[in-house]
Amino acid sequence: QVVIERYCVMFTDWSSDLDFFTLVIGPSLRIKSISRRLMNRLGYDRDQLRTLTAPRLFAIEAFQELFIRKQIWDHKFKNYRTFLRTAAGDRILCQLSGYRHMNGRGPEYRMVLQELQVPKNYQLDTGSFEENLRSNQIIKKYISRQLASRALSAVRSGYDRIPDEEREFTFLFADLVAYTSMAEKATALEILEMLNLSIGATASIILHNGGFVDKIMGDSIFAVFEKPLSALMSAIEIQKQFNILNLFRIKQGQDEVQLRIGIHSGQCLLASIGSDDFMELTFIGDSVNTASRLEKSALPGSILVSDATFELIKDNVENPEAHDLTVKGKRAAIKAYYINRIQFDGPRGRISLGVDDDMF
Repeated sequence: QVVIERYCVMFTDWSSDLDFFTLVIGPSLRIKSISRRLMNRLGYDRDQLRTLTAPRLFAIEAFQELFIRKQIWDHKFKNYRTFLRTAAGDRILCQLSGYRHMNGRGPEYRMVLQELQVPKNYQLDTGSFEENLRSNQIIKKYISRQLASRALSAVRSGYDRIPDEEREFTFLFADLVAYTSMAEKATALEILEMLNLSIGATASIILHNGGFVDKIMGDSIFAVFEKPLSALMSAIEIQKQFNILNLFRIKQGQDEVQLRIGIHSGQCLLASIGSDDFMELTFIGDSVNTASRLEKSALPGSILVSDATFELIKDNVENPEAHDLTVKGKRAAIKAYYINRIQFDGPRGRISLGVDDDMF
């Protein structure tokens, strides 16, 4: 016999305003008790409820996790999202909390549900909220903070994707020198450790100075800055970090690791490429190619900056070394500068930062 209750004893009249429902699944996985509003929302009548079972009501993934594996019932659980099937064959998304009550006839599954209203064309993860949260914490490590911030701004502005943007950026390419020959002499784990130390430190410095890490491509990194001086500051700090890293490598009898850095400023389009299944936010334009060409033309351990970037930060540069370079993909030679030291205003006055500063 299915018991239809208007309210569960633990709820007061305001539960209806919050769309809370109660549901109890009996030992035979049949509906034992259901709130009248949930019955009406699902569109079942009394006769249908007498034969309705959990496998027919719950989405298959939720049924398997809740009633087959059952680990979730070892303790009281909260915020589990799943779809419930309606009598018309549709489905509604609900978030439920509950516990397993043991009586003489077997386990009884007692739940409180709330329907979730999600805009059309949006998809919300189902399953355990805690597991989804932990999964999202892992995913956050693979997505830059700047990308997450742009996505949040897009949502607050009413967009369903990050809008395209065209303006001036400063681009930084950094690449390990002679990586292939190093990889031939080391194991995969040794290479991984070296990359995590070197490229990992590079990424941390870029993020600390307000940069956007667009891509990590094994032994190289592509980053974008809104302020050209921040790009130069990052480049110098990165080369200083490599000097420290090499002290330890030499002490351990390992080869030095050197990095080439190229920097260029210019107009570029920041746009989303892909489909609804997968999209990537990327920078499109010749300015990106120019920064990459500069990096490939730079000497090991150096920072090579385009004339466009130099003009933006020349008042901060000490003793630049000018060169006319012929680079691949450019018909005419381009002017570039090797920069080892910059100056900028700090909280306590003018600060000088150079690659050859004392490391300790």
